Amino acid sequence: MRSSSIQLTTIALGVLLAAGCTAPDDDAGTAAAPDVAEPASAPAPSGTTPEPAPADTAPAASVPARFQGDYAADATACTSPGHESELSIEASRIAFHESSGGITAVDTRGNDLEITAQVTGEGETRDVTYSFSLSEDDQTLTDTVNGMARQRCD
Repeated sequence: MRSSSIQLTTIALGVLLAAGCTAPDDDAGTAAAPDVAEPASAPAPSGTTPEPAPADTAPAASVPARFQGDYAADATACTSPGHESELSIEASRIAFHESSGGITAVDTRGNDLEITAQVTGEGETRDVTYSFSLSEDDQTLTDTVNGMARQRCD
């Protein structure tokens, strides 16, 4: 019985190694396969430039400069710290009166801006998409979902 168990373990280990996997650690005392070095990539043919390796991470979403700034309901709200209408848009971050977070996606079409962000506020973190429209003079930002218009603060 012991011999057939060893044979099955050996066969399973051979199949895993052939598939490029390593054996799991167990108490049976079987040794894991030694690490195998990755084969070197073939050199590029003479006269060609090899393709660069892809980046590990995608570039962060970035809001165009014309949409960035601090906004509030009116001039008085702009000068009232902590006003409930506060909105700050940076290149990669959005902040409201009680929530803020990193921007994960940006889509612009003319004066329209759509931002997706992972926002934390009131003890929750959630993914939210906001839609805004910037006036022709770049001074009024309107939330196109709820209609709230905010003035750019100086």
